[in-house]
Formats: sequence, C-alpha cells, structure tokens
Amino acid sequence: MTVPRDVLWIGGSSGTGKSTVARLLARRHGLRWYSCDTRTWQHRDRAIAAGVPAAIEWEQLMPQQRSQQSTDDALRLTLDRSRMVLDDIAALPAKPAVVAEGTNITPGMVPDDGFAVWLMAQPTTRADRNQQRGWGAAGGQVDLIQARQLRSELPQAAASVIDTDDSSVEDTITQIERIAASWLGSRPVAKGRTERQILIRQGNAAIVAQYRDGLARSGNMQEGDGPVRSYDCECGELSCSMMIELPLSLLPTPFTASSAPILAPGHHMASGTNAAQF
Repeated sequence: MTVPRDVLWIGGSSGTGKSTVARLLARRHGLRWYSCDTRTWQHRDRAIAAGVPAAIEWEQLMPQQRSQQSTDDALRLTLDRSRMVLDDIAALPAKPAVVAEGTNITPGMVPDDGFAVWLMAQPTTRADRNQQRGWGAAGGQVDLIQARQLRSELPQAAASVIDTDDSSVEDTITQIERIAASWLGSRPVAKGRTERQILIRQGNAAIVAQYRDGLARSGNMQEGDGPVRSYDCECGELSCSMMIELPLSLLPTPFTASSAPILAPGHHMASGTNAAQF
C-alpha cells in the first residue's frame, strides 16, 4: 500500500477545531476532505468482520454501558484505526489533493515526505467546544491520556503545531495557509465550480452516512428529528464559507448524488448544473 503524497494531514485531540478548519480549507482550495469521524462505523464493521476482539466486545455493549466503562476498559477497547485510515486514503482518486483530519491520525502515520499540522488546545477549551456541539468526551480521563500520548510523540514528528486556544477558525486557517503555502500552491485541485460542488456533496453525504449508520446500531436509536449537524453549502463558490444547520430528518433517505443540493439562503448552483450531476 502506497499512501499518496498529495495529502495535508491535520491531527490533534477532540475539540481543537480540526474538522471545521479542514472542511473550510478544502472548500477554499478545491481539495477533497477526508474525515476519520465519518468512517467510524465503516471501520468498526471492518474490524468486527476481521474478528478484532476489542471491536466485537465494544459492539456488544449498550450505549449506557460504554459511557460507564472504567478508564482501563475504555482504553483496552479503543480501536486502532490507523491502518484502515491509511487504506481509505490510499484508495481515494489521485486528484484532487486531500485534506485528511481526525483524532485517529497520529505522527507515525504521516509519511516521511508528508506535510502535517497538529492543532492543540487546553482540555478545558476542548471540553467547552465539544459541549457546545453536543458530543465528544474531551476532558475525560481517556481523552487526557490520549492527548498526553500525542504530545509525547510530536517532538519526533516533522510537523507544525498550532495552538487554537485563543484562535478563531479563520485565524487557524490563515496560519495553516501560511505554513503550507508551498504545498497548497503545488498540488492538484478541483477544476471549476462543478467539480467543487461534487466534492462538497461527497463530504456532506459522508456526514449523513456517519450519523445514520450510528443511529442504526443497537441501542442508538434517537427520538424526534435526529441530531442537528452542520453541512457545507454546496454552491461551490470559492468565497463561500457558509454552513447550514439541519436536523438529520430533513435530509432525504437515501441521501445520494441526485438529492437536491444543500444551499445557504441566497446561494445557488452553477449555471447549467443540476443535482443529477453530483
């Protein structure tokens, strides 16, 4: 397996801003967004099919049991997804270049000639951000142990570290653009607005699949309209940074390439483009 060189890796603990920053970077520069989070349930299914004991044992627990695990048990049942992440990225089309982000990305996964950025923030900051989003376990014992492990590995990694405690999303993006200017200027990108729209739809579809797959698991069903999540405006304009908050129930089932576009108020598709072209 050969991991493509055209990957900008963004790692860091939960709540440091990786997903939001990566999604906006991808839209601004015509790149493909890959999120470890959106592959969570696919990876679990692959691990179960492969007979990984930790995956099988975790799957047999009800959500309440998972939340009440001891720190030792939670760490023991943590699934190492690094190989699956690398396999996913290696299987992506050669063009355009990729922004890959997630807590599952570790320094050891980045090739020697790869370009990586690590986002860091204090546990209290990360916990506050996750609480605002309505999920995440930043600040818990497992999170703190994993964050310390990551920090211990960074001195040996050829990567830049950005502190996001007091940085806005735009500030963080500006720092990454400055650090990665040469990389961003020399990689293949989407050609034109329609190609960008296709990439954005693929990212939105991955988010929808992530939550629908999760809610379909044993004990995970949720009453009402389902979780409200942020989706990227699919207008495809390079200047657009709009995100739209929508409950899962408002999106069609299945949510496919031919589903109607998600657009911010006043935004529209490129002339001559229709949903079927996704």
